Amino acid sequence: AMKAAMTGHLVFSTLHTNDAPSSVSRMVDIGIPPYLLAGSLTMVLAQRLGRRLCKKCKTVVHHEPEELLAAGFKEEELEGLVTYGAVGCGECNGLGYKGRVGFFELLEVTDDVAKAIASQVPEDQLYKVAVKDGMVPLRRAALKKVQQGVTSLEEALRRTVIREESLPAYLLNPDIEEYEDGDVIIQEGNQDKDFFKLIRGRVAVLKSGKKIAEISEPGEFFGEMAAMTDEPRFATIVSVGRSSITRYPGDKLMELIEKYPDISRKLFKTLVERLQKTDRMVVKLASGGRPQAPPQQRPVQATARPS
Repeated sequence: AMKAAMTGHLVFSTLHTNDAPSSVSRMVDIGIPPYLLAGSLTMVLAQRLGRRLCKKCKTVVHHEPEELLAAGFKEEELEGLVTYGAVGCGECNGLGYKGRVGFFELLEVTDDVAKAIASQVPEDQLYKVAVKDGMVPLRRAALKKVQQGVTSLEEALRRTVIREESLPAYLLNPDIEEYEDGDVIIQEGNQDKDFFKLIRGRVAVLKSGKKIAEISEPGEFFGEMAAMTDEPRFATIVSVGRSSITRYPGDKLMELIEKYPDISRKLFKTLVERLQKTDRMVVKLASGGRPQAPPQQRPVQATARPS
């Protein structure tokens, strides 16, 4: 489906997830590169079917303000709010409900949402960016049907979940910086502590003007060691060609590691891969740059016993 979409075709497909932002995470998990997803995906529609109250027997029910607020209603919506509940009659076979009503959550891939997808932000952060850009969450869509008297509060709670706010403001839709070929992102010896994540392109790591490494994997962090050790920058990092980078405040690094496991896992994965690469370089230098030959096996001589 994604390959067809890249050629300009309008493609519809289905996926089983809890909500619209979860669909983006699922597609990344099955192997679609985030930068490709950001450029090809147009929108994601999540839906739930709830039971529709029987028009003949539904009745007004009272809910405490605390219960309504906990369900997701805003305080200003409580004034004049009338909610209905199920009773049961011959028309609905005693169920109190007759027919179904849809709750819909539409995630439109706007410029900000596309940037968030390409940046591989955690799912909670993508959710916030989408809401900021106009997405109505499933719970809010269900509560709208409660306000209209179409379904009951109990049905809305049964079919949808409410998301908790969990990410700080500085992670919400971070700015993406654009660099041209040769632009310096980090200068060796500087005291700044910000760290970065590569979105697209490549960057070179220079030590005393000599290239010692290159970072080209989208989503890879760099520059975090200065924030961890509180020491000056060890190396210079420059853009190779055009590149897009996300900047994060260095004084928040330890908070990210302690509180947000999704980001911590990516940071530690970057550190482990960097250590493994260093180990291979050390082994290569120790062997004089020559590949180690496999241990030789002694030939086995077979003899035939005369019959």
